[in-house]
Amino acid sequence: MALTKRQKQLDVEKWLKSEQMGVDACGTFDYCVKCNKALENPCDKAFKKFTAPKKTTKKATK
Repeated sequence: MALTKRQKQLDVEKWLKSEQMGVDACGTFDYCVKCNKALENPCDKAFKKFTAPKKTTKKATK
């Protein structure tokens, strides 16, 4: 399993926050709502999904 650059960065942020809080910070970030821990590089994938531009749909006109 190769870690992505962003996954490594998010792991460091998660580690530092965990140290500060005194508990595991996994699941406490906004992007964690998009997390699937079964995937490779779950934080990176969740971050990408969370920050992706929202798709807008146009209403059909007659």
